[in-house]
Amino acid sequence: MMDKNKLVYSIMDTLYELSREISEYESIPRQYGTDDEIFMVEAHTINLIGENSNITISEIAKITNRTKGAISQMVEKLINKDIVCKEKDLKDQRRVFLHLTDKGKQIYDYHKKLDEKEYSKIIKKLDHYSYDEFEKFYQIARDMLGIVRGGNKGE
Repeated sequence: MMDKNKLVYSIMDTLYELSREISEYESIPRQYGTDDEIFMVEAHTINLIGENSNITISEIAKITNRTKGAISQMVEKLINKDIVCKEKDLKDQRRVFLHLTDKGKQIYDYHKKLDEKEYSKIIKKLDHYSYDEFEKFYQIARDMLGIVRGGNKGE
């Protein structure tokens, strides 16, 4: 039986491997019900806009832990593909809201259905784990995320 330290090392190695696999998967553009090639980061941005009416670039940057500049560039690409549109706030002209176009809504709906299908496959393959085990894993993963985001500065 492995001691706790070795187990944590093994978990971290597995998470790094999982991260590399996800990164590779995300680097391949895909089509989500239209002819447009969409990268995963764009699809997730489309999801955020679809799920949050009147969201701003600043809010997306905060949620995704990216810079406003990076989000602005991506949003401009999505605008040029007629997936996203901007609308000025009538009360505060400096504030700009993002919305999905009809094509954006089509991509959003397609991606949501695809996620449901893929997540169902994962749930089925992990069915031998109990709800409590999933909940404990979720708590540990959230704690680890907090540690990583904290950066362990000075340690």
